[in-house]
Amino acid sequence: MVSFENVKFGFVPPQYPLDLVLETSLYSEKKGLDSIWMADHTVGIGIKNWDFYEAWSVLSALAVQTKNILLGTCVSDPHRRHPAVLAQTLMTLDHLSKGRAMLGLGAGEAMNLVPYHIAWDHPVTRLREAAEVIIKLLTEDFSNYEGKFFQLEKAFIRPKAVQNPHPPIYFGANSPKTMRICAELGDGWIPVGTFMKPQDYREKFEKIKKMAKEAGRDPEKIEPAMFNYMVVAKDYDTAFKLVEFPAKMLLAGSYDTLKEYGVEPPKMKLDVLHFVFNPETMMEAAGEVMKMPVKPIEDRFIFGSPDDCIDKIAKYVEGGVRHFAMALYVPSRLNRETLELFVEKVVPYFRQ
Repeated sequence: MVSFENVKFGFVPPQYPLDLVLETSLYSEKKGLDSIWMADHTVGIGIKNWDFYEAWSVLSALAVQTKNILLGTCVSDPHRRHPAVLAQTLMTLDHLSKGRAMLGLGAGEAMNLVPYHIAWDHPVTRLREAAEVIIKLLTEDFSNYEGKFFQLEKAFIRPKAVQNPHPPIYFGANSPKTMRICAELGDGWIPVGTFMKPQDYREKFEKIKKMAKEAGRDPEKIEPAMFNYMVVAKDYDTAFKLVEFPAKMLLAGSYDTLKEYGVEPPKMKLDVLHFVFNPETMMEAAGEVMKMPVKPIEDRFIFGSPDDCIDKIAKYVEGGVRHFAMALYVPSRLNRETLELFVEKVVPYFRQ
């Protein structure tokens, strides 16, 4: 029997409005959740509403209103902020929170970069270099670095972070190249669960642990986490009605997933490397997305009644996940009541 001991549950706040972001985050701490993970986006993910607040500002506000809950991004990219600025931002949050800051890093998404003409060529190389620069600045007195995209000369960040040697860095790594970066530099792995079943997660994390050993690292020091979209409702049918379209929208961007189910990819590119949100793209995407089958949603999304969600989460725990970052995939008006169902009917099962 798989043990649920030390399994952590985090909350990804809604993207709008601000009062709801703060209210649900403070409720999460009050109810004993382990972490808050802010998506670090320029724009929100949605069908019509793309409002979004700057992640580090919100986390700073939460840092002074909370006492115990961990605070981090899921995930930041290395393109919109120079890694020196990101290192200083992380250090500042660590001081404001008295040692509760975390950093999630990923290769980037078109929606946050392309409309603003922010350069993100060679995203994997930029990701590795940024992570190396951040770690050097947080751990060394003076740093020199010579990379393709980033350089340092007698650079420093002071004061140092509260956490020693630095706040943990989690990588949102789904590809072999980014998984290797996680294995060599990461304190945690936090991929998007939508694109992998429990067995896929186990197999990928085993690869990361193997690569960590090859790099001379202790693989047990890499925390296996996961970002998940979830809809918990009073019954299965209600949850499915809420999750169907947004789930299909996400799955349409994963061509490997579509191939597994024998589904022809949409004519327009809906993956994170290409898709941006605006009225024109959403109208075109909506027509493509609703053609998709239901089976991938049933296999890859955590949704349904509390018991349904417990069963699905338990399978991911069996697959090796030890820290969940849960984004409630519901309209803002339903976020609070959905969070209450999750906290009161789902989480207690894993903490008995």
